[in-house]
Amino acid sequence: MGHLPWGLADEQGATAMDEATRALLDLWDTTEEAVDGLAAADWGRPLGRTDRARACAALDTGGGDGADVADLVTHLGGGHPADPRRMREALAVAHARADRQLTRSAPSGDDLAAQCLDMCLHTHDLLAALDRDLDPDEAGPAALKACRLVVGTLPRLLACTPHPRASCLRVVVRAGEGAAVIDRSFPTTGSGAAETLEAEAVALVLLLAGRRDADELRDLVAWDGPTAEQVLAAAR
Repeated sequence: MGHLPWGLADEQGATAMDEATRALLDLWDTTEEAVDGLAAADWGRPLGRTDRARACAALDTGGGDGADVADLVTHLGGGHPADPRRMREALAVAHARADRQLTRSAPSGDDLAAQCLDMCLHTHDLLAALDRDLDPDEAGPAALKACRLVVGTLPRLLACTPHPRASCLRVVVRAGEGAAVIDRSFPTTGSGAAETLEAEAVALVLLLAGRRDADELRDLVAWDGPTAEQVLAAAR
C-alpha cells in the first residue's frame, strides 16, 4: 500500500495526535482506577516478564520498573515505596500533573510518542498483573502513536536476525480492523524474497516490548516468512 499524499497525511497526523493525547489521558484514568480498586494482597502481585533485556535495549524502555504492583505504582507516582494510602495519593498527584500538562500544552512528535509508549506498557503491566487485559479500543490511538517510535527500532532487531534474511521486511500497522496507518519497508543485507509483518497497533507494541508472544496474539498479527518470525523472536 502506498503512502498518503502529503496534505492528507498531515491532516490525519494532526487528528491522530489529538486522539493519542486523549487516549493517553484515558490510560492514566484506567491506571488510577485500577490502583484505587487494589485489595491488600494485590500490591504484592508480581509483574510479568521482567527479564526483557533484548526488547528493552531495542525500545529503550528500561528493564522493568520493579518486581510487583507496588513497585510499578511507586514508579508511576514518582516517589519512594510507602504504604498503600501514600502510594495512591502520589499516583493521584502524578495523574493530575499529567492531565494539566497534556491539556494545557500537549507534547507532539517523538515526545508524545514516547509518553504513549510508556503509558501503554505501564498500564498493560499493571492490568496483566491483575489478570486483566488492556482495552485495545481505549489504548489504540496511543499505541498507534507509539508505533511511530517502535517501528523505527526494527532495523536493530533485523540486525540480530541470522542469515539467510529476506531482502526487505515490509511492516504494516493497522488501527484496529481499519486501514493501514503505517506502511514502511526496511531493506536488509539479505537476498531472500521480501516478507511482510502486519499487526494491529497495540499488538505490535506489546510484541516488540516483549510483553506478549506472537502466538498469544495470532488474531492481531500475521507474517509470511522466517525473517519476520525471527524479528518477533528477538523481542521475546
